[in-house]
Amino acid sequence: MDILIAEDDTLILDLLVESLDIPGHTVTTARDGQEAWHIYQTKSIQMVITDWMMPRMNGMELCRNIRAASRDHYTYIIVITGKAQKEDLLETLKCGADDCIKKPFDPDELVARIKAGERIINLEEAHKDLQQVLIESRNKLRIVLDSLPEKIVAIDADFRIVSMNFSFVKRKGVDLRETIGTPCFQEKYWGMENVRIQAIMAHAREVFNSGLPILIRETTDDGVQGKRHVELHLLPIMLETGKVVQVAIVSRDVTDEQRKADEIRSLNRRLQSAVVQIREKNIKLADTLKELKGTQSQMVQAEKMASIGQLAAGVAHEINNPVGFVSSNLKSLTDYQKDLRQIISAYDQFMVQLSCLKDSGLDLPGIETMAAQLREKASDLDVGYILEDIPSLIEESREGLDRIKKIVLDLKDFSHPGEDILKMSDLNLNLDSTLNIVWNELKYKATILKAYSADLPQIRCYPQQLNQVFMNILVNAAQAIEKQGEIRIATREATGFVEIVISDTGQGIPKENLSRIYDPFFTSKEVGKGTGLGLNVAYNIIKKHQGTIDVQSEVGKGTTFTIRIPVNGPETSLSDSKPGNA
Repeated sequence: MDILIAEDDTLILDLLVESLDIPGHTVTTARDGQEAWHIYQTKSIQMVITDWMMPRMNGMELCRNIRAASRDHYTYIIVITGKAQKEDLLETLKCGADDCIKKPFDPDELVARIKAGERIINLEEAHKDLQQVLIESRNKLRIVLDSLPEKIVAIDADFRIVSMNFSFVKRKGVDLRETIGTPCFQEKYWGMENVRIQAIMAHAREVFNSGLPILIRETTDDGVQGKRHVELHLLPIMLETGKVVQVAIVSRDVTDEQRKADEIRSLNRRLQSAVVQIREKNIKLADTLKELKGTQSQMVQAEKMASIGQLAAGVAHEINNPVGFVSSNLKSLTDYQKDLRQIISAYDQFMVQLSCLKDSGLDLPGIETMAAQLREKASDLDVGYILEDIPSLIEESREGLDRIKKIVLDLKDFSHPGEDILKMSDLNLNLDSTLNIVWNELKYKATILKAYSADLPQIRCYPQQLNQVFMNILVNAAQAIEKQGEIRIATREATGFVEIVISDTGQGIPKENLSRIYDPFFTSKEVGKGTGLGLNVAYNIIKKHQGTIDVQSEVGKGTTFTIRIPVNGPETSLSDSKPGNA
C-alpha cells in the first residue's frame, strides 16, 4: 500500500516513518500541505497521514482537496493533531478525514488504525473487482442476448419495458433509449389485434403471480414480412426469495419450421408412394439377382473348367511320356519273345534229333551240324543282347508305371472332387504335388528353383483349395515368361504364419493394373486365354483361410507373390470357401 505522510515537524516525521516500516507498504513524505498535495496529484496514493497545522496548506485544506479530486480509488485519511476538543474532531471529519489521532500518539495505536484503514481500502478494491466482474458478466450476457435471433423484451410488474435485445430493437424499428420505461403491450410492438395483445398481457400477469413459465402460439402480421407463426415464451425472473420481479418475453419465429413440417408431411406421403414402387422394383431386382448369380456361377464354373482343362492337358502329356516308352518296351519285349521262341524251337528240334541219334547210334557229324545251326541262329538273333536288355526294359516299364501312378495320385490329392475337409497339411508337399500336376505348363518355360524350409510347421487348412491357389499363380508365372526364365518358390515360418513366396522373371504387371488383378473378370491376357477369375478365386480362398496375399511387380523384371497363411488356420468349416463359391 502507498502511504503519504505530511508533517512539518522533523522528529515526528521520523517517528512516523519508523513506525510505518511495515513489509508491503511504501512511504512517501512531505514537509507541508502544499508539497503533499503535489505528491498526491502525481502518485497513486491509497492512504494519507497528515498533521493539522502546517505551513502553506494546512491538513484540513489538504483533506478537502483530496476529497474533491477525481480518483478511481478511495484514499483513506488519518489526521494527527494536538487539538483535543470535540468540535475539532468533528471539523476533521467534516473536511473528509476518516480517522483522527491525538498528539502525542502511541506508535502501536497508529499501526492498528492504519491496519483498520487498510481493511477498508481492501474492501473497496474487492468491491471494485466484484463490480468489474458484474459489469463483464452483464456485458457478456448482453452480447449473448443481442446475438440471439429471438426477440427478447423484459418487463416489470407495471408492464413497462426494462430491457430488450438487439433483435427486438431491429425487428420493431425502435430506439432503445426512448423505449426503456414505456408500456410494453402496444400494438406497434406486436403486429396483432389489441384483443390478442390483451390476452398476452393477461398471461404475463399470471406469470408474475404464479412464477411459472407460459408458452403461447400466435400468428402475427407486421406488414413487412407478412404473416408469421410465432411462439411466445413468458419466463419469470425471480429474486432468491422467489418473488417475480420481471418477466422476459421471448418471441421465436417458427414460420420456417411450420413450413418444413408441412413439407415433411408432403414428403411422407410421397415416400409412402415411393415405398410401394420400391417394393415392386425389389421384386424385379430379386429376379435379376437370381439371373446374375446364375451367370456368376457359370463364370466361376468356366474358370474351374479352364483350370481342369490345363490340368488335363498337362497330366495327359506327362502320362503320355511314360506310356510311350512302356509301349515301346513292350513292343521290343514282344519281338524278343518271337526271337526267343525261334531259339527255343530250334533247341527243341535239336534235342529231338539228339534223342533219335542216341536211339540209332551216335552220328557226330549230324550233331555238329545241328549245333552249328543253333549257334548261328542264336548269333543272328543276338540272344545275349536280348537277355541283357530284357531286365532294363522291364525296369524302365516299372518306372514308367510308377510315374503314371504318382501322377494319378498327385492329381487325386490335388483335386479330391467333392472333398472339403479341414485338416493339418505340409505345404511343402502341397507345392510339390501341384508342381507335378502343372509341370507340363512350366518345364518348357522356366527353371524351377525351390528353397523350402525344412522346419516348416504343418497348418490347419483345406489343402485342395490351397493347391488351386498355387496352381493359378504358377501357371500365371509360366505364361508371363515369353521364352525362358526362372520361377522361384520359397517357404518359411513367420511368427504364427507360414509364408509362401513365388517369384518369376516374366514380363511383370504394369503399375496401373496392380490394384485390379484380384478383381473378378479382370485379365490382361488375350481373348480366349483367361477368364479373369484365377487370382480372384485365389484371393478369396486365402482370405477365407484368414491369410493375406501381397504382390510386388516391375515391368520387364518379374513379379513376386507373398502368401501368408496362419498356422492355426480357420477354426470352423468353410463350406462357402470352395473355389467354386469364392
